Amino acid sequence: MSVSPRRLRAGALALAALAAVSSTAACSAGGSGGNADGGTSKTLTVDTSFVLKTLDPGRVYEATGLTAVHALYETLLTFEGSDVSKPVPALAESYQASPDAKTFTFTLRPGVTFSDGTPLTADDVVFSLNRLKNIKASPAVTVSGLTIDKKDDRTVVVTSATPNPNVPVVLAMPSTGVVNSKVAKANGASDGADAAQGDTAQQYLDTNSIGSGPYVLKAYDPSSQVVLEANPKYWGTKPQFDRVVLRNMDVQTQKLTMQRAGGAEIALDISGKLLDGLPDTLQTSGVQDTVYFLFLNADPAVSKVTSNPAFNQALRAAIDYQGIAALYGKGAAPGAGLVAPAFPGALPAGEASQRDVAKAKALLAGAGLTNPTVKFNYPAITYKGVDLGTVATKVQGDAAEAGIKLELNPQPLTTFLDEMRGGKSPMGFTPQSLNYPVADSLINNMAPGQATALRSGWTVDRADPAVVAAGKKVTDTLDVAARATAMQEWQRAMNASSPYIVLASNSSTVVATSDLTGVDYTPAGWQIDVAAVGRK
Repeated sequence: MSVSPRRLRAGALALAALAAVSSTAACSAGGSGGNADGGTSKTLTVDTSFVLKTLDPGRVYEATGLTAVHALYETLLTFEGSDVSKPVPALAESYQASPDAKTFTFTLRPGVTFSDGTPLTADDVVFSLNRLKNIKASPAVTVSGLTIDKKDDRTVVVTSATPNPNVPVVLAMPSTGVVNSKVAKANGASDGADAAQGDTAQQYLDTNSIGSGPYVLKAYDPSSQVVLEANPKYWGTKPQFDRVVLRNMDVQTQKLTMQRAGGAEIALDISGKLLDGLPDTLQTSGVQDTVYFLFLNADPAVSKVTSNPAFNQALRAAIDYQGIAALYGKGAAPGAGLVAPAFPGALPAGEASQRDVAKAKALLAGAGLTNPTVKFNYPAITYKGVDLGTVATKVQGDAAEAGIKLELNPQPLTTFLDEMRGGKSPMGFTPQSLNYPVADSLINNMAPGQATALRSGWTVDRADPAVVAAGKKVTDTLDVAARATAMQEWQRAMNASSPYIVLASNSSTVVATSDLTGVDYTPAGWQIDVAAVGRK
C-alpha cells in the first residue's frame, strides 16, 4: 500500500501494542460467569483484557476501543464476518473508483440518522474524515494522503494523492466512523488544519457517543467495563441484544469464566494452547491473522554470520516448521509467507516451508561455516496463549541438529524492543499482525530499505534486485486481485533471500457460548461485530 509506512503492526509494533494484554491482570468484573446484569437474557457479555485508551473515533487505535467504536459509529463501507476480501456497503450504498485509483465517489444511502434523530449528510462525512486526518493521532496515518470533499448532500468524493486501490478498505476502519458534526463542534471538535492543537472533544467522546451505529454508549470505565445500549433510533436492523457489556478480564480468568458460563457470553483473548480444556459445548471462531518470524541482521558490522546468505538459507532448511506450528495449538499452521492466511495475497498452504537438515549442513559446509554461533534475542512473554520462550527453544534445538548454535537471550519486552529498534540484534523473533486488512502494506515496512527492514540492516544495496523488482510490481499494480497475485510473487522472492524466516501463522479466536449466532472473529480490526451477535 502506498499511503504510509506505519499501517501495520510489524514486529516491534505488534508487541508494543499488545504488551498490556500479556502483562495485565485486570479486574474480572466478578468473574462468576453468566451475564454482568445477573443473567438478563437481553444482555451480551464480552470478556477481554482491555487495551483501551479512548472511544473517540478520531483517536481510537487499540483493540478494545475498536470493538466498541465499530458498534457506536458507522463507516462508509464495512466487512461482514471473517471475510475481509472485499468491503461491502454501510453508510454508502455504492461507490465508484476511477481507473487510475485516485478518485472514489461514494453515494450515501438515504434515511440514515444519528442517535439523536438528526439526518446524516455528506457534511458529517467530510467533517469526520477531515477531523481524523487533522487531529494527527495514531490512526490519522491511514487517511494522510487523502482529500475529502462533498459533491452534494448524498455524495462524497475521496481523492488520493497517489494511486491507491485500497482506499475502500481504509474507509471501512472504525477510525473513519462518522460523527454528528453539529454536536461534535459544540463539544470542542474541529476538522481544521490546526485540529491537532485545537480539537478538545476527546473527553466528551469518551463518555458520549454521537454516531449512527446500532448501539450508544451508556458507561465508560477504561479500567473496568464499557456498557453499550441499543440505539432506539437506529435506522437499520435492530440488534438482538439490548445491552452489551465489555468487561476487563485477564485471559486466565476469561477461561475459567467461559468454562462455567450460562449463556450469552463471549471471550476474545483465549487462543493457542489456552483453548485446551474448554468444554466442547463452547463455540470457537478464528482465522490465521498473525505471522511469527525470525529476523537475521543483514549488516556484517552487527553479525558476520547472520549477514551470510548461506547461513540464512541453512537456518531456513534446519527448522521443523510442522513441529513449531504444533506449539501454537489449535488454529495454527506452518509458515508459508509474510502474509497471514486471513488476508488476500497469502501463499497457499502447500507452499509452507519444509525441513531439510541435510541441505542445511551442506549449505554451511559449502560456505565454510563450522559450528556458527549467534545470539538469539526474544521477548520473554506469553503472546496469544503461547510462551515465546518455548518456540525459541524449539528453534534452538532444530538449528543444533544442523550444526548451528543459537544462544538464547530472553529479554524484558522493553529491552527487546529497544535493541530491535536500534538495529543491533543479530537475530530475533517476533509476531506480526496488520492494523487493517491490506497485505500489501507490508511492502512499506518490510521491503529492503523500509523501516522494519532497516532494523535488520537490510538496505536496498544488500538486497537481491529480484526482491526490489517484485515489490515495485506490487505497488505499480492497481487491480486489487492482480495486486494480491503480485504479493504472492513478492513473498516467494522474500523467502529466497530476505532476512525474515516465517515460522508459523496463528489464529486469534472468539470463544462463545453455544446459544449465540454471529460470533465470527474478524481480522478487520474490531475483533467481533457485537451488533451481529444473536441468539439461536
